[in-house]
Amino acid sequence: MKPYLALLLLALAGCSSNDTEDLDQWMKEASQNLRGQVEPVPQVQPYTPFVYNASGLLDPFNPQKLQVARRQNSASAPDLSRPRELLENFELEKLSMVGILRRNGTTYALVRTPDGAIYRVQPGNFMGTNYGLIKRITETEIELAETVEDLNGEWVQRTTSLYLLEQGQKQ
Repeated sequence: MKPYLALLLLALAGCSSNDTEDLDQWMKEASQNLRGQVEPVPQVQPYTPFVYNASGLLDPFNPQKLQVARRQNSASAPDLSRPRELLENFELEKLSMVGILRRNGTTYALVRTPDGAIYRVQPGNFMGTNYGLIKRITETEIELAETVEDLNGEWVQRTTSLYLLEQGQKQ
């Protein structure tokens, strides 16, 4: 076993040569011009607490703020206390004008509901779910002024019409 040990020591001694002088010289030259720069630590600013002074202001998401806006615009709001008419239970798109009727100088429109019933209406009556007030009846249309609530909670008026259903045309 001793011959193997001697052989191993001889092999290890052969691996450790001092032929690295050129490498050592290059490392010395390369490291002469290297200067590490570390930025100084920034100054710590003292903490100043923020004072919130808006606690007495009205919350922008408070429902009371919307109620104030609605009360200011109540002139165009519909009369919610009046009794609703029968045709106000149907959406306007589901109603159809099927004809007109003149009697004693008054022009009436004939309106069919989705269940097939026909009703007589005149200017001043209401129809549709958007508080549609009938303004005018002509040979071919019923002109309505609807009162709808917009995104801001304000009541606005819009004009819409219900046209005469042509013969043979589906509702």
